[in-house]
Amino acid sequence: MDRGAPLYFDWAASAPLRDEARAVLLEHLDPRFGPTIGNASSLHSFGRAAQNALTAARRSIGAALGAGRDEVLFTGNGSEANLLAVVGAARALLPGRRHVLVTPIEHPSVLEPLEALAKAGEIELETLAVDREGRVDPDEVERRVRPATGLVSIMFANNEIGTIEPIAAIARRMRTRHVLFHCDASQAVGKVAVQFAELGVDLLTASAHKFGGPRGVGIVLKRSDVALSSPLSSGRQEHGLRGGTEDVAACAAAAAACVAAVAEQPQLATRLAALTTDLRAALVRALPDVSLHSPERYGVPGLVTFSLRKCDGAWLVAALDRFGVAVSHGAACASRAALPSHVLVAIGAGDAARGAVRISMGRTTTRADLDSLLARLVRAATDLARA
Repeated sequence: MDRGAPLYFDWAASAPLRDEARAVLLEHLDPRFGPTIGNASSLHSFGRAAQNALTAARRSIGAALGAGRDEVLFTGNGSEANLLAVVGAARALLPGRRHVLVTPIEHPSVLEPLEALAKAGEIELETLAVDREGRVDPDEVERRVRPATGLVSIMFANNEIGTIEPIAAIARRMRTRHVLFHCDASQAVGKVAVQFAELGVDLLTASAHKFGGPRGVGIVLKRSDVALSSPLSSGRQEHGLRGGTEDVAACAAAAAACVAAVAEQPQLATRLAALTTDLRAALVRALPDVSLHSPERYGVPGLVTFSLRKCDGAWLVAALDRFGVAVSHGAACASRAALPSHVLVAIGAGDAARGAVRISMGRTTTRADLDSLLARLVRAATDLARA
């Protein structure tokens, strides 16, 4: 079997490390470079150098995403960022304001902690409706808010089907109702415009490796007047909200990646949008039984999720892997699970909830790559149909 050159179409799972981030990471890992030597909590000169580097990273991320330096918190990954934001906010709510609204298509790192809090009786959790494209109606969110509502959590762009939500419109309504609003922007940073202050949300989370930073760095943007209660047993770092010595090198590299990703976002979005349009059309032409689950109008550039009527999604991913192509069976974090996609169930995709395949593109994806992907996809689907 001719595999051809390897093709990476799983950028939504993890983006390759950017050159800008790699350069900063290597600089900080050089043993002659002070900030990597010291602990940012130490009082000596090496500790102060580490703290200065960490502060510079906060400042850079804040400038890129429209937040203040002191509004930037670092965590160990994107899932921990979501945990800190939603559980921290929920536990800090006043006793009479512990009603929480969330969509059914949120990432598990948002849904599962909130469900655990509800099961323990700490909050009352309700699920908002989404339409067939995964969109939330801002008017419906406002109608569901009641005097006891203290927190709403809605992601910016869905990690499985790419749906972009009307975050700013919802935030305006939540602000007038004095309800905290959290937004998971892990799939949005670097792909669409994300500006914390302009969006009007109270908490925004992201994951560095989604936009070309190193793995192991999560980001929380928190308005200065928002109170959080640490979801962990104790914490003396990051404003007392988590424990663990900060990885200064990784945080600095994440900041470099964030600055570069935000700077190139407008041009990248235009190019990926064109590739996405071509991919959608080519899938329909080449595969008569294809169903597209990603919205055309409100989709994040570069992501298309589809299913084939008589082809298991996991088998198609495995077949494409044999042809040297990397894609995902739904979300990468859940691709090994036997359960159907909770996102596709929520939008009424039926049997396709078990068989969807996600193709996601990034800054190095070319039209030639896309043509090669389509050719190998047709071969893989044909082989499976004959098996």
